[in-house]
Amino acid sequence: MKTSHLKPGQRVVITSRSNSRPPHHGVFLGREGRMAVFNIDEFVRQRSADDEGKTTYQLSNRDFVVTPEEKR
Repeated sequence: MKTSHLKPGQRVVITSRSNSRPPHHGVFLGREGRMAVFNIDEFVRQRSADDEGKTTYQLSNRDFVVTPEEKR
């Protein structure tokens, strides 16, 4: 799914096309230029107690599939 179809605050599942990585669950925050910004549940507090799990994915990268959580 293109991130243009996602709404900020929407729950999503990010999976790799090759299934080489486990799926990540999170919240779509929006776009910053050519990057899609997410808060990933599995990444929260990995680096510090106030780490929100904020992660960016390049929009042109076809290695990942983003789907709304309710459609999965």
